[in-house]
Amino acid sequence: MEQLTVSVCHSLKIIPVARLTRFARYRSCVILITVGTPEDAAAVPGSIKISTTSDKGIIKKKITFDRSGVSDSAADILESYKCQRLVATYVDENGNTRVSGSPDFSLNLDYTTGNGVFAVTLSGEDTQPDGYLAD
Repeated sequence: MEQLTVSVCHSLKIIPVARLTRFARYRSCVILITVGTPEDAAAVPGSIKISTTSDKGIIKKKITFDRSGVSDSAADILESYKCQRLVATYVDENGNTRVSGSPDFSLNLDYTTGNGVFAVTLSGEDTQPDGYLAD
């Protein structure tokens, strides 16, 4: 049976898999160490939406958000993310920092421009739900 869950979150950060030096998942916890700091997604407040669909053990993940500041430099950043494997972190509605994606099940980015913002979508598949970032 298919199940759809949608939640609103904040503090979305995007991390290219190439910048991960360590990534480990133990049960529901994720430990990750990066080169440099994760990039803030610069999402318009309240626009970040997380949705997951589960079907036969495969979890399809989708993170959508609007990014303000339509410019050539912002488009260059998004274009560079389009050709990279990505992981994202976000703070969920309960205040927990969650990790979406992994080196084995990375996220892909796509975007469009309209109404003065970039409409950005991160999507991917995994066998486990988003983990909780360990301290």
